[in-house]
Parts: sequence; C-alpha cells; structure tokens
Amino acid sequence: MSEPAPRPTLPEKTIYHVGISGGKDSAAVLLWLVNESGVPRDHINATFCDIGNDHEWTVEHVELLSRTVHPVETLKPELDYYELARKKKRFPGVKTRFCTEHLKIYPTQEHIGALKALGFTVVAVSGVRADESEARKDLPEWDYSGNMLCHSWRPLIRWKLADVLAIHKKYGVPMNPLYSMGARRVGCFPCIMSRKSEIRMISINFPERIDMIERAENAFETDFGRYSSFFPSAVVPPRFRSKEYVSKDGTRHMVATIRDVVKWSLTGDRARGRYDDNQDIPGLGENPMSCQSGFCE
Repeated sequence: MSEPAPRPTLPEKTIYHVGISGGKDSAAVLLWLVNESGVPRDHINATFCDIGNDHEWTVEHVELLSRTVHPVETLKPELDYYELARKKKRFPGVKTRFCTEHLKIYPTQEHIGALKALGFTVVAVSGVRADESEARKDLPEWDYSGNMLCHSWRPLIRWKLADVLAIHKKYGVPMNPLYSMGARRVGCFPCIMSRKSEIRMISINFPERIDMIERAENAFETDFGRYSSFFPSAVVPPRFRSKEYVSKDGTRHMVATIRDVVKWSLTGDRARGRYDDNQDIPGLGENPMSCQSGFCE
C-alpha cells in the first residue's frame, strides 16, 4: 500500500466543502468542522443533493442543520432518482450504482468546480469512519479525491460510533429520527442495499414507500415491456421470487417484486433485528453490505 498523502499546506483562500446526506456521520463532521476544527465559518461550505428518494424526515433534518448549525445549500441533479431509473430503463444495482454517480457525485463535482473557478482551493471533507467497514479501515485522513479533483480530508476517520453520538449530544442536535425507527442508512429511503430489518421496518411504518416502488416496478413493464426489480433478486431466496423475467437471450428467470421482498423481510430472526450487538442506535450491530462512496451517510 502506498504511503498516505501528508496534510497539505493550503492557501488562505481555501473552502472546506461538506456533502450533507441527512445521516449521522455527515452531520457529525459538520458539527466538528463548525465548532471544533478552528476553520473559520466563512470558509465552510455545505451542500445537500435532493435526489427525489429521500424521506421527508431527512429533508426536514437537513433543514434543521441548515438553521441551527451551518447553512446548507440544496443541489438539484438533472433527474431525480425515479426519473433517472426510467431513463436507464432499470433500477440501479449493487454493481451498477449509477444512482450515487448521477445524483450525488456529478452535482457535487459541478458545485466544487464552480468554487474552483472563483479561485478557491477546495478541500472535500467527509465523515467517513474506518470502523464502518473493511473497505474503509485503511483509508488515510488526507489524500486526493479523484472524483472531486481536490484534496480529501476525513477528520473523523478514527472516530467510533460513540463519538458520533456524543458530538450530537454535546451541541444539542438530534439525529435524523429515521434512526430511532431502525434505519441504518438514510441517504436514500430505501437504499437498494437496505438490510432485511430495514425493509421490514419500512413496510410496517412507511407502507406508502412500498406502494410507490410497486407502481414504479410495474411501470417499467407497462412502458418498456421489461420488468425491473427495485431490489436485486439475489437479495431473497428463490422461493420468494414470483415474477418471471425473460432476458435478451431468451433465458427465463424468476425475479423478486417489492412485495416478494417485503414477504421475505417479515421472516426469520434478522427481520426482527436479532443478532444486533449495538443498542445505541437500533440495529447498528448487524454488518450488511454497505456503500463505499462516502456520499450517503
């Protein structure tokens, strides 16, 4: 592994940009940057990408941060989540995560590019933490972001979950209320990589989100003659897959509708949040596949 980049020497005209998702980690890094980093407030810039698949509580939480911690500018991608899926004629997948790319990375790149055009040096500040996943454990505090074409700073890289909770408490800022309902990630609601207990929670507490997904799934078949499942079929065992899908080569597969995924989510211990060993935030002990982009929490 190459040596991590040292902390760069930055000019006075430097802007520290934070992408706010509505999640706990981006809120924690904003609280730290504003209150404890020593960076002047007028050198801090925060944005939120309105992707059209956020829960209204998340949008309200970002508005709260903007009022009480630091102004947060809303960026609008060219297309929202469901419009983008229709353009692609499919939902994003684990290996084809065009949602993050088009809805968060591209608008943020454009925003940072505009700051650089004004003569600023930009530092992209992230709330990514090493203990969140195996893929993040060796990330350095400082390096260069190939996505944003600027310095990248991860000041919370060695923080634990307890530190994130503590800084919210210290400054009297509540976390996104979706966490108290059992959500693990809130940057997309639901995320295509939601765990079993999250899907169960959404189906019980927010059934309108399931209805919305069902309408979108059916619209693909009606409008394009090609069904697309919101969740990858591999998420659920074959016995839960009720929808026949014919691939371009004529091969027939059984795929899972959103209703199939909900039925599966209501079965077994993991559906009820068992095996979790962290009770500070319901469900955080489970270790599902996670997005490594750093844009969603």
